[in-house]
Amino acid sequence: MQQNTFNKRVLAALFLALAGFMFFWGIGKYALWDDETMTSLAAMGVIQTGDTSAVHGQNITAYRAGILLKDLHDRSTPPLSAYLCASSIKLLGPSSFSARLPFAILGFLLMIWAVFLIYRSSISALESAIWYLAISGNISLFLFMRQCRYYAPAVFMTVLVTTAYLRWRRDNRGLLLIAPLIVLLFASNYMVCAAVILCLIVDYLIWKRREVGLNFKDVFVAGLIVGIPCLAIKSVWNPYVTKYGDYPKLSTALDRLTLLGWSFRDMNAAGFMVGGLIVAALFFAILRKDTLLRRGLTALFVYTALVSSVSPQLVKETSFADIRYLAPVIPLCIALGVISYLKILGNRKVLCLLLAIPVFWTNLLQGTFLPPNRPRSVPLEYFGELLSPPPEPFTPAAEWIRNHVTKSESIWVLPDYMTYPLMFHAPDAIYAWQLDPSQRQESQFKNLPPIHFKGLQAPDYIIVFGPSVLTVRMMIQNWNKQGVNFEEVGMINTFWKDCFRPELFWRTFTPILNYDPDSQAIYIFKKS
Repeated sequence: MQQNTFNKRVLAALFLALAGFMFFWGIGKYALWDDETMTSLAAMGVIQTGDTSAVHGQNITAYRAGILLKDLHDRSTPPLSAYLCASSIKLLGPSSFSARLPFAILGFLLMIWAVFLIYRSSISALESAIWYLAISGNISLFLFMRQCRYYAPAVFMTVLVTTAYLRWRRDNRGLLLIAPLIVLLFASNYMVCAAVILCLIVDYLIWKRREVGLNFKDVFVAGLIVGIPCLAIKSVWNPYVTKYGDYPKLSTALDRLTLLGWSFRDMNAAGFMVGGLIVAALFFAILRKDTLLRRGLTALFVYTALVSSVSPQLVKETSFADIRYLAPVIPLCIALGVISYLKILGNRKVLCLLLAIPVFWTNLLQGTFLPPNRPRSVPLEYFGELLSPPPEPFTPAAEWIRNHVTKSESIWVLPDYMTYPLMFHAPDAIYAWQLDPSQRQESQFKNLPPIHFKGLQAPDYIIVFGPSVLTVRMMIQNWNKQGVNFEEVGMINTFWKDCFRPELFWRTFTPILNYDPDSQAIYIFKKS
């Protein structure tokens, strides 16, 4: 027993050291990408005004023509992430490191919580090692939780809510603990919170009610603890008072079914789960009637189905699911995989330990090694990237702007979503043409300078990332004929795409070298 305890302590220490490296090493190396800057720019608004203002000096954050905005404030995005980010930026100054730091800290706290649960359990050191290998092998968990976005608080709060729910026994203290955690989850992401609550309701009605009864007083008190602050938050940050709230209405029932299928396909492709072990979990749940796996698989399906039903994603515009909304189920997928693995090989200790590496640290059981893909170990690729990060486009572009563009000069950036990393990292320039001319009639935009509306005033510079330059060059030829003259004054010889997003199918861990410099770099045009 003492030897097992000692071994578990050593394993826990090694795992936390590895997890710390995976969360914190190089978090400031890359510039923030566009979704991250929606959080960091809102955080800058919090620092300046106390609220998620979209006005930053001469600039506004009008993502997708301002769909997130009401009265020039972000009123679509739940506020917790912006306020977490603001606290760090206020303390350390604006940078990629300070913006991402609080989220990486939450990720590491989740690892500490996992170690606590594993260490306090009755499992052996061998089983502990399998859990640690499975967690550290799930690179998607680390990638999502070190982003400057809602992913880390949503995952962290989901795990805490689930743990509190599973440990809830025959008193109301369990509910009183769950309730404030749900409020924090709500402030992280409304859709995630709704999905988690539905999972808890379904699980309670099928299983939990047999061990814990409810009474009116418990439910009423918990309802007040959850309802009052959530209503207060929703009264300010409400996507249905912005254009963003119209997005879910644009999808049909068939679109939702398609998205549900894509979600499971792409969770496997992105390493959220080990697909072969999830199939094994289905076998044990159905044929062996394993209650724990039944509960876990039910929660996975319920969560994914609800998110697919209310997601703002438009199926017609893409061929992948927005799996970022599904990041909170990664710990559940890890648990389902480990439980299934131990059921298959738990009694064969040597084989169990030896096979854990190919099972949890490669894509062999995900099926993604088949052509046109290849066998790979994502953890090893990730370690290589941490030690030698490939170049990314925003840092050199922002540096060029800081060196060449004055505070009175304006830039039109294409594609438009690449405006916002530059706005955060090179904030002195004026970022032009985010809005359509017709939007000048809207009350929140009517007092803005003409430079913010497409076509009303020519920008001083155009910065183009990637293939859009082919269209821009043709456009400039027509403008020059009309007396509005632009010339191409420079190129930043870096591959244009932001290949460091957290989704594995959109990320590369090594530099992209064989690209066409005539259409796949960064191009700068200046008005003459």
